[in-house]
Amino acid sequence: MFRLLPFSEDTWIVSIDWINGPNARNSGSTTATDGSEQSFDGVGDVVSLRLNLAGAKGTRARRNRGLVTAVSPGNAFRFTYIDPDIMTPAEAGVVGSYGSQRWSNGMPWSNGRNWQPAYPIVPVAAASGYNTGIVSLGSAFWGHNLGLGDHIGFFPFHFGIYTVTEVIAAGQYRVWPRLRKALSPSDYCTLNPTVVMRPTSKETATWSRNPLLQDGISITCTEVIDPYVRQHFEG
Repeated sequence: MFRLLPFSEDTWIVSIDWINGPNARNSGSTTATDGSEQSFDGVGDVVSLRLNLAGAKGTRARRNRGLVTAVSPGNAFRFTYIDPDIMTPAEAGVVGSYGSQRWSNGMPWSNGRNWQPAYPIVPVAAASGYNTGIVSLGSAFWGHNLGLGDHIGFFPFHFGIYTVTEVIAAGQYRVWPRLRKALSPSDYCTLNPTVVMRPTSKETATWSRNPLLQDGISITCTEVIDPYVRQHFEG
């Protein structure tokens, strides 16, 4: 079994490069558009990303190299995608203030940080089968307001990041890639999807240290689809 690790909150990402996976239809390995190897299991079009981390020193540098070292043997990590271009709170149906807030007594969390309200979630309106590309959402909040290019995910117990590629009807969308897990009306949709990623090879998770700081840190990684995570990873 491989390990499934959390993504360290001390690790800062400065940019993300999207590297689309191959049109693969069978289990095995194939070569990605950047020349690296990708693994997949049953469902084609895997998501591949290059995570470019901020230059660092001290504690953050140690956390960066620790993450790179931990995932290099073939382990994977949970990655919650925070879209910098996510719809505004108003577009998402949020009423009232959304910004960083303290508790009613004026105090932050014990780590000194304020809390941030989460974007609302939307219930799934109809069942969708595994490996299908069409999803249906309820009308609450942003459920009928998604458009081309919006990123979504599902929960509970669903790993995958999906991009809306077509609005078929109100609340009905075509997504890429195809569903990693079947959906039922008891599931929910989120604008902050969680996906499991692993390096495409040992050479694609790297870090270097110059006299001033740790720099040039990147992890080129490929999605591990939901059923494969449950079969081969623990943690």
